[in-house]
Parts: sequence; C-alpha cells; structure tokens
Amino acid sequence: MAKIIYGVAGEGFGHSSRSHLIGQRLIDAGHNVMFVGSKKSLLYLKQYFGPPKADVREIFGLSFAYVNGRIDKSETLKRNLLNLPEGNKLNDALFKNYFEPFGPDLVISDFEPFSAWWAWRNRVPFISIDHEHVLTLCELEHQTKNWFSRITASVVTECHYVGAVAYIVINFFDAPLRIDSAVLAPPVVRPIVQGLQASRGEHLLIYSTSGKGVEGLQATLGKFSGQKFCLYGFKKSGEYNNCVFKERSTEGFLADLAGARGVIASAGFSLLSECMHLKKPMCLLPVAGQYEQIINAHYIEKLGLGVSAEKLDEDVLGRFLNQIDKPMPSDESILWPDNDKFFGILQDVLNTLHKPISIAIS
Repeated sequence: MAKIIYGVAGEGFGHSSRSHLIGQRLIDAGHNVMFVGSKKSLLYLKQYFGPPKADVREIFGLSFAYVNGRIDKSETLKRNLLNLPEGNKLNDALFKNYFEPFGPDLVISDFEPFSAWWAWRNRVPFISIDHEHVLTLCELEHQTKNWFSRITASVVTECHYVGAVAYIVINFFDAPLRIDSAVLAPPVVRPIVQGLQASRGEHLLIYSTSGKGVEGLQATLGKFSGQKFCLYGFKKSGEYNNCVFKERSTEGFLADLAGARGVIASAGFSLLSECMHLKKPMCLLPVAGQYEQIINAHYIEKLGLGVSAEKLDEDVLGRFLNQIDKPMPSDESILWPDNDKFFGILQDVLNTLHKPISIAIS
C-alpha cells in the first residue's frame, strides 16, 4: 500500500470530477490517499471522501476574477497577491501538521501548485495529471490575434510547478510533445456519464457558466422558432416560447445532455469530453481571455466536432444548425474518451517510479 497526496485545483468542475474518478481508483487498489483542495474542489471532495475512506484537507488555492463574463487578469493577480500571506500560513500549517507526518510516497497534482512545490522541495516524487499543460508541453496551432492571452496562459502554466516525474497531459486530439517526461492520454468521463444512454432528441442543450445576457439570448433563439432549447445556468425557470429554462439539477442536466440534438456551451474540457463520449455536436463559445478554452474551441471546429465562435448570434447558430446532422468525424488524430486506456497509461507511469505503485483492483 502506498501513501499518496492528491492535490486538486479549486477552480473549475473538471479538476474535481477527474480527481474523484482517479482517486477512487487509487483507493480501490488499496492505497491510502489524502486529498487536498480549495474552494470548489474542497467542497466537492468532501461530498465523496472522508474518514475512514480517505482524508480531505484544505489548501490555499489560486482563483480567477471574472468581470463581465471574462477573466480580469489584473484583478486576478491583485486578489491572489492580497490573499497570499494568509494562504501561506494555512499551507505551512498543512505541510507541518499533515503532509510531514503522513510521509507520502507520491504526490499527484491536478494543476494544484502548492502540493507540487512541497513535493519538489522535499524530494517526494510527484506526477502532474491535467489538461492545462497542453498549452506548454504540446505543439499547437496558434492564432496571432490571441497572442496576449496565449502568453499569459503559458506563463501561468509554466510557473505552476516544475520537476514532475511525468506530466500526463489529458487531451482530445493528438499533438507532438515537447519533452520526454510528458505523455498524452485520452479524456476520462465520470461513471455516471458512462452509464448514460445517448439518444437523438429534438432539443439543443445550452449551458451558461455566467448566467448573463439572457434577454439578448432569448431574442436570438426566438428567431429559430422551429427549434427547441433547454437552458441551464440562468437564474430563471419556466417555458418561454421555444426556450425551457431549468433549475440546477445534475440528474436533469445529464438526462437532457444524453438526449440532446447538440450542445451549446463554453469550451471547458470536462463538458467537452462528455459531449464527445455521447457523440454530441458542439457549438463552443470560449470564455474571453481564457486561452485553454480558445484552443479547445479551435480544435473542436478543426476536427469537425462542432463550431466555435466568440459569441452566439443568429449567424453562428444558423451555421451550427446547418451542420449539426453530419456524421461524427473519424479523424485518426481525435482522442476519444477512454477510461481504460487512460488508466493503462497511468499504470505505465507509476511503474517507472523508484517504488512502483499498482492500481490493479483485485
């Protein structure tokens, strides 16, 4: 049995859901796992892990500041710098009272920098498992107009941590790698999504992360009276012409996702992966200034998996509807979600450790 610390970034649902899946596999294989998270990931992990199953501890985490639906880089920097002194105190206590007595054999980081830096300083092997490192460890196509967001995202990713034994870069398309310690792996999806039965319904599913601009959105959707829309993420519910606004519900959302004709959302990696698993065409609207999402949307369109745009208007929606019924592409460079293949890659990486760790379940 190995003792493993699993650090999870606090922003975004994808880090938490992915770590839930991988962490559960480690526990099922008999290992002792301590999870550390902040903000959203801390709340998520506490729902599923706790004594005697596992330990969940709070770590100070970085956060984004959003203004008018986009990341405000200066406000993000200001907020994190202001919170850093108190955050360092929290982390120092965590390291002294929990990390050191635990004596981990391995640290895994899903874009969580402070547990990774602790591992590096204390010569504990650590592995990076995330999607963000696609920006720095893969050779990509970049558009000149996004140069500032690209540079900012690359610097942040580069500075997150160094010295991992391996970087498992989870991605949905094949791309050349820049370093020998990096390996590409396909997306993973939650068991609850694996259990869904996909069907081809009549509605388009719309998911908003900001919940803003509802009046303008309704006006645009109203021009397509023959198309039904199911909308999540807005502070309203009820049916308005061809729009059905629904309250937050995991079960309801997944049912509508499984039966959707197509999906309109931002370009977050978690939902994107679930759409691919269910073979749903996508119209992706990346959050302004978030370069990871800009890259995701670009490659979704390039690979024929959907369309991308900066905002949803009549022309974009018309373009999406005109190609929504095309067959799913069979491009060999697409990495379709595959949990078994991912865990095979993870096992190969764990086998390279000085003290190999098995994730086989007896």
